[in-house]
Amino acid sequence: MFYILWFTLCWIVWLVFADKTRWREILPVCIFAKCLALATDVLMFYYPLWEYVGPPHFIHLGDDLGIYPVVTYLFIQWLPNKQTPKNLLIYWLIWTTVAIIIEMVYVSSGYMRYHQWWNTWHSYAADWLLYTFLQISRNLETGEIVVK
Repeated sequence: MFYILWFTLCWIVWLVFADKTRWREILPVCIFAKCLALATDVLMFYYPLWEYVGPPHFIHLGDDLGIYPVVTYLFIQWLPNKQTPKNLLIYWLIWTTVAIIIEMVYVSSGYMRYHQWWNTWHSYAADWLLYTFLQISRNLETGEIVVK
């Protein structure tokens, strides 16, 4: 039930906040994010640093069709128009903080577990890297430079 609620909440947020007229611009970055998610799933199969607890098909399907595309879409949609290092730093700080809070909800409620040396700080650093990749991917797709 936990994963169904997150999936539903994600799509409600998308329905309320997404600028649906920009889907052609944003969809390629969502596909890129999906590829990163699949690569991570494969990596975690062979070298598990974390795991989601519950029915595996439900979890991956919910994340792959709910959280990943919605977060990517909204992240790209709301990128600052003026992409100065300061603006991007503040923007990434907000998004990574929200992402790590959501992950902490998963961990504290027992729906996610860390293994080996992985911890919340590693996830936080990985979120910074992920959002950087998404922003660069969007800028490459639109032909813009990364930082103006």
